[in-house]
Amino acid sequence: MKTVVLSVISISSILLVVMIHITVNEESVQTVEVSDALASAMNQTMTEVMEQGSYGISSRNELVAAFLQAMLQKVDKNISLTMRIHHLDERNGTMDVEAVGEYILPDRNKKQISIRRQVVFAGK
Repeated sequence: MKTVVLSVISISSILLVVMIHITVNEESVQTVEVSDALASAMNQTMTEVMEQGSYGISSRNELVAAFLQAMLQKVDKNISLTMRIHHLDERNGTMDVEAVGEYILPDRNKKQISIRRQVVFAGK
């Protein structure tokens, strides 16, 4: 009987450690993915605006649309994103954006992350 109890405790402990590891790993993966996607989308969009590339972005709304499209292409579908644009100046090439993401952990709890980035286009 004692061996069975020890086995159950051992298995439970191992499962707990595995769940903790998966949760921490998932948080790290989501944070890196959103951070990289945000930086890449901001850089791509501001480069396009400042160099007058093929998009032909000529208004603030087109700039926001191009940024959101670039962001959505780079992010995993398992996260729900809310984008907050704190500052946007297409003439001077500055942008301050925050991405707030919500995803579901393996234990079905929701987790929220927030990444804020600023970019200043350095030019050609």
